[in-house]
Amino acid sequence: MAKKLLLALLGLIFAFTASRAVVKIMEPGFLFHPVIGLEANPGFYGMKYMDVVMQSGGGRIHGWYLPKPEAYGFIVYFHGNGGNLAHSLGFLKFIEPMKAHVLAIDYNGYGKSEGEPSIEKVAENAVSAVEWLHKGKNIPLDRIILWGWSLGAGAALEAAEKYPGVAGIILESSFVSMRRMALEIYPWMPVALVTGAFDNGQAVSTLSAPKLFIHGAQDRVIPFSHSRQLFEMALEPKAFIAAQGAGHANVYQAGGQDYFKAVEAWVYARFADSWKKPEGGKP
Repeated sequence: MAKKLLLALLGLIFAFTASRAVVKIMEPGFLFHPVIGLEANPGFYGMKYMDVVMQSGGGRIHGWYLPKPEAYGFIVYFHGNGGNLAHSLGFLKFIEPMKAHVLAIDYNGYGKSEGEPSIEKVAENAVSAVEWLHKGKNIPLDRIILWGWSLGAGAALEAAEKYPGVAGIILESSFVSMRRMALEIYPWMPVALVTGAFDNGQAVSTLSAPKLFIHGAQDRVIPFSHSRQLFEMALEPKAFIAAQGAGHANVYQAGGQDYFKAVEAWVYARFADSWKKPEGGKP
C-alpha cells in the first residue's frame, strides 16, 4: 500500500513538473507576438524623437525618447504583447500635447531589440527603462510616471516594485494575473499552472504609488472586470476611468478629448510638485 502511494505521489510530481515544462516551452508562442523591424517612426507623424539603446535581457533593446519643449516630468510607456513600437505611434501622437517627455521601449525580440522575449526579460526591460532615466540621466523618481497597456501593465508594475517611489502608475486594459487569464482562456491546458507571472493583483495591493486604472467597457480580450477587481484590490490613492464604447486596443480613439483631458489632469496632478521647474530638450 505504501509503495502504491509513493508511486502515485511520484507520478503526480512528474506530471506537475512536466506540465510546468510544457508551459515554459509554450510561453513564447502563447504570450508574445512580436514584429521584428520597424516600418515607421515618430518622424512619420511629425514628432521629434531620438533613438535610444540600452543593455537589458542579455542584449540591446531599442526605444524612442520624445522630448517636449516644456515638460513637468516623464512618462515611460510599455506596449502590449503584439507588434512593436511602430504600432504605438497613433497613441504616442495622441498624448503628444501632454507636457511630459516620453520614453517608449521595445522588449527583447520586438522591433529593433535583440534577443527573444520572455516574462522575465519583459520585467527586466521595464526596470532597465526606468534606470535609463533615473540612474543614467539623474531624473528623480517622483518625476517619472509608468504607463503600461495590456501586457505592458504587468511590465510597469514590475518596474514599480523595483522603484516604488515613482510619481504614479497608469494601468490600461490590464489583467488581474497571468494565471487568471490562462484559466479563463485555456482552463483545460497546462497553462493553468502558471503562477507568479505578472501577478498584478498582488502588486497593486502593496504599492503605495498613485494608480490610475483605465479599461474599455466593451473589451473582449481582457474583460473589464479585471480592472475593476484590480481597482478594488489596490491601495490608495487610486482612480478609475471606464472608457465607454471602447474595446481592448482603441481606448484613446473611443474616448477622444474627454478621455485625454481626464488622463492629462491626473498626470499633471502627479507632477504638481515639479510644475515650477519645466524642462525642455533631452533628459
